[in-house]
Amino acid sequence: MDATSYRQLRAYAAQYGAIVGLIWIVSFAFYIVGLTHPLIGNIGLLIGIFSVVAAGFLVRKFRHEISPLRFAQSWWMSILIYMYASLLMAVAHFIYFRYIDNGLLVDTYASILQQPEAVAMLQSMMPGEDTARASAEVVDLLRSITPIQFTFEFLIYNLILGFILGIPTAWIGLGGKKPATPKQN
Repeated sequence: MDATSYRQLRAYAAQYGAIVGLIWIVSFAFYIVGLTHPLIGNIGLLIGIFSVVAAGFLVRKFRHEISPLRFAQSWWMSILIYMYASLLMAVAHFIYFRYIDNGLLVDTYASILQQPEAVAMLQSMMPGEDTARASAEVVDLLRSITPIQFTFEFLIYNLILGFILGIPTAWIGLGGKKPATPKQN
């Protein structure tokens, strides 16, 4: 791959990353609403899974219309797409946790930890421990995390996830018909 093709790959990866990032933001919004309405949270999960397929088809589109790719190049493009999507998602996370959340996420987890099923599960995981105290410590820890810390945590998780999801995305991108090679005279 020459320098021009590599620049093209990065430019398209940034555009495709914006598309995948917007899909992730929609998925995150459905997840947040799903904290109080579980069915909507499941829709958010499906949208998140769809983002991998969408990224694969975007890589395939690049491969067919712009430049042929081998697996390593397809994987690299997939990683770049997820990196750019992660950066866009980090902006959305920061805006959400700084200006919108007001403790909703932590309060929801605190109420989940107080449900009898969660208490029973914690007691089976930590026999002989004071699970109420452990739950309170977890909630206090979550309340002490700042929006920027949440943002960086999610950014790191998304980058690692993008590195791993790059493999199936590259396979999807390499699927389908072989791209037509232009005739040379």
